[in-house]
Amino acid sequence: MDRYKKTFLFSIIIALAAFILSACGGEEEDMTLQNENWDDINLADKDNPTILFHFTGVN
Repeated sequence: MDRYKKTFLFSIIIALAAFILSACGGEEEDMTLQNENWDDINLADKDNPTILFHFTGVN
């Protein structure tokens, strides 16, 4: 039974490490948002600076 627990714990650790590494790697995509006219705005565009407003509903 002790061997089963060690094997299970090792499997969980390997799966967790694989999940974290897969989330960190990969190709980077440009972050885009849509404005009020549904045009795509590229946030990485250094020629046209963008100001973002985030409104939350606070009562």
